Formats: sequence, structure tokens, C-alpha cells
Amino acid sequence: PSQLRPPSKMQAHLRPRETTSTRPARVSALPVPLALSAVAALPAQGDAQDPKVLAKALRSAHAEYALAKRTLSEEREAWRKGKQTLETQVEVVLSEVAAFEGRIAEARKSIATAEKKTGELQAEKATLERVSKLLEERISTLEERTKALLKRVPEALADSVSLISQRLPNDDQERGDISLSVRYQNVIGVLNPIDKWNREVKVLDEQRQLPNGKTVSVTVIYVGLAQAYYVGGKGSDGRPTVAGTRTSSADGWRWTPQDDLAADVATAVSVYRNEQLARLVQLPVSIL
Repeated sequence: PSQLRPPSKMQAHLRPRETTSTRPARVSALPVPLALSAVAALPAQGDAQDPKVLAKALRSAHAEYALAKRTLSEEREAWRKGKQTLETQVEVVLSEVAAFEGRIAEARKSIATAEKKTGELQAEKATLERVSKLLEERISTLEERTKALLKRVPEALADSVSLISQRLPNDDQERGDISLSVRYQNVIGVLNPIDKWNREVKVLDEQRQLPNGKTVSVTVIYVGLAQAYYVGGKGSDGRPTVAGTRTSSADGWRWTPQDDLAADVATAVSVYRNEQLARLVQLPVSIL
């Protein structure tokens, strides 16, 4: 503004040309800051009064204005597109965050379930350890009692379970080498045949050594594991001459001679083998 002349002089200088040119009217169409900037760029002397120079300056200002406007429009469009892109990215990120939060919630739920299951398993493990310890204490007692029982069963029965009874451990080292389940199986494998024998009546042929050192064949009828009777030998009349009872003891089955039972025991054996009709046979019983 310091380079502009007083309005009266400028108007007097430009008035003769106002009728021949409309270019000065464009000055009022430009933004005031740009118009003043263009005018301020003119020299202070003669060129500033030249309409061509002024017009050129105004065209330059208009071009700059158009460029600025176009740049502003492009920046706005870029900002709009960038905003849309950012909004889309934000939506994607928020969706991923929601998905991750869902996964975290599921993971926490799984962890809680796993911790609960772990607690249950630990409690079950503790219970199993107590039961296992109790079973181990009981199987040791059962093994000892089973081995003691084997000494009180008939020789034929002991021989039938000898393969399994040999698996019963004799010391702590052998017990440690055998699993708890196998130890129970071995005891059951011995006790089952013994229990079956105890519920049946069996008739077997055995050898009996007489007090005089002779050996005679006898037939033994076992009434479970409670009592047994034997009969054998033949006299001149063909009748049995040797008889007696057998009872269990800690050292095995004992032979007790009682030859007067020969006829009754022989009758009981014949009835058992269906060689005679069923009848009542009275035999002595020893209760220990």
C-alpha cells in the first residue's frame, strides 16, 4: 500500500482508459489479499502505472489463486479418501480387536476349565495313591496268608496251583519287581482253585505209607477242605483192610489210621462213583 499513489491521482491517470478496457474490473473479482499482493509486487515508478504490467500481475495472481484452489481441492479429496481409508482400517482393527478379545475370553475359559480339571485330577491322584497304598498293604498280608494256606491243602491241590503259587513274592525286592495288579492276579489265581475244591466232594487215588513201611494204594474221598477219608488194601476175602481219616494241619494233611471204617468208606466211594444206590453212610467228623 505504501507503493500506491493517492486515489485521486491514480483515478485521474486511469480515467481516460476506462472506456476502452474492462480489465480493471477483474481486480474487484479477485480476493483482496491476492489483488493487494499482486499490486504490492509492482515497482513504485512508471511500470506500476502501465496497465499491461498490472494486467500481467493480476493474471499471475489469478493463476496462483486457481492453482491454490485446485491444490486445496485436491488436498480435500485426498483427505476425504484418506479419511475413508482410515475409517475402513479402524473398522478392521476394531473387528480384529473384538476377535482377539473373544479368543482371549475363550482362552481364559479354557484355562479355568483346565485348572478345574487339573484340581480334580490331582484330587483323584491323591485318592488313588491312598487306595494303592492300602491295597499294597493288604496284598502283602494276603500273600503271606495264601502261602500259609497252601501248606494246609491236599498235595494234589497244591500241585495243581504250584505254577501260580511260585509267583508269590518272598521278599521286598521281589515285591518291587511285580506290579500291584499282577500280585493280586497271582493271589486270586491260587485262591480260586482252593475255593472251588472246598465247595466240592472229590475222590482221588493216592499212595499211603503204612507204619510198617509198606506203601499201599488207597482211594481218598475229600469233603471240601474240612475232612477226608481213605480206604484201600485187600484182604483174602477181597475186602479193604486199610482205612482211616485225613485232616488238615499246619504241616499238611495227616493220616489217621482207623481200619474199622474200611467198609463204610468203601461204601461211600461206591455210592459216589454210582456203583451202588444212594444210601446214608455215617462217618466220623473231627472238628478242630
